[in-house]
Amino acid sequence: MKKSFLFLLCIFLSLNANAICEQQDVKMNIVVEKGKVKYDHTKSRKEFEKYAKIKNPNMLGLTVSNLRLNMGGKSIIQSNGKQYCSYVSEINFYLGFDEIDVYIDKKYPKNSCNYKVIKEHEDYHVAVSQQAMVFFKPDIERELKKIVSQIKPEYTNSRSNAERIKDKQFKTIQNKIAPLLKHINRKINEKNNAIDTPESYAKTTKRCKKW
Repeated sequence: MKKSFLFLLCIFLSLNANAICEQQDVKMNIVVEKGKVKYDHTKSRKEFEKYAKIKNPNMLGLTVSNLRLNMGGKSIIQSNGKQYCSYVSEINFYLGFDEIDVYIDKKYPKNSCNYKVIKEHEDYHVAVSQQAMVFFKPDIERELKKIVSQIKPEYTNSRSNAERIKDKQFKTIQNKIAPLLKHINRKINEKNNAIDTPESYAKTTKRCKKW
């Protein structure tokens, strides 16, 4: 009889604790940015080669696209006076390129064959980066929703612990989305590297008579 009473009491306390949190659907703000393309025809190869910290005698143009990630959000901490509960209420996620810079050696006039084939080559790099953002956006949305759905409310007996739980929850989201982001970056690099080969450069220069 005593054991039965204790068991019922535990259930009662547990239900009271869980009643603190009435978690709503997490608000998701996901922005995937393709980036604005800016062409620079004012520098020599040596100048943008130095900027990129790359020495490549075959490099006639350069595309710089820095993939940027920002993630934040909001958590709600509730209390019944004795216990605290923390849960994620909003996720703000940004992935993409603010700007994509394309450099073409200034010694080639804009109306020249050389300029046109270099620009075509660099525009391929631009397309690789921008198309990756469009292609992978559904994967990012799906993975984030899956991860967030697994972040359940957590209970503690102090406000300071609740704050630590909040930080831990966002860190968990960042860690779990990281493999997908690494995969996206790897795919972008693989496609870019595929046309930055000696064979590719040789094929490009054959399209114009003078270099």
